[in-house]
Amino acid sequence: MSAETDDPVARTPGRYRKGIAKREAILDAALPVFGKVGFHGASLREVARQCGVSHQSLMHYFPTKDALLMAVLRRRDERLRQHFDDVGGMRLAELVELAEYNVDVPAVISLFITASAEATSSDHPAHDYYADHYDRIVSSTSAYLGVAERRGWLRDGFTAETAARVVLAVQDGLQLQWLYRRDEVHVAETMRLVVATVLTVPTDELDAAVRAEVVDRDRGDALTRPATPARPATP
Repeated sequence: MSAETDDPVARTPGRYRKGIAKREAILDAALPVFGKVGFHGASLREVARQCGVSHQSLMHYFPTKDALLMAVLRRRDERLRQHFDDVGGMRLAELVELAEYNVDVPAVISLFITASAEATSSDHPAHDYYADHYDRIVSSTSAYLGVAERRGWLRDGFTAETAARVVLAVQDGLQLQWLYRRDEVHVAETMRLVVATVLTVPTDELDAAVRAEVVDRDRGDALTRPATPARPATP
């Protein structure tokens, strides 16, 4: 046996990669299980069976069903949540693009519908996660639509927050309907129609206005920022 093989440090990267691959495989198997039967109906043993690993091996990575569910949710929402802190807020176009992407991953939609409905119970492990999810997505989308509100680009009766809640509610409802009638319900296309009933300008125009406000705000911050005192000259 070579010295390289005997060195634990040399072996670690390979074991680490295998561990990451197995963890991802478990999450892949868990997603449709949770989406189909929900948190209460799912079991670690069933996920292990679907993944082709032992129950003990699965528990090495996820010791409880709560931990597994939260890992699945965080990975599933990674693309969406990374936009919550976008400067200028989350664009409506990003929500529509996400709806187009979700059509190719029905298990993701099924999990979202099932888990978010179950999590309304305060003792559900994902209750706080979903409460935070909705607070942050409404806040971020409202910040984006706030530019439209200040410029008079919202239809009569809408505020930035109510417009954000309408668009998000339509997205959730359409995705649920899509699970029943996949050939008849066109989520992204219908969302674009709803966005047009909220805004009086195209989203491209609003996007440009948001970028302009961000630039102006950054320029203003730079002008009002106290100057850094000059360092005294070194003798």
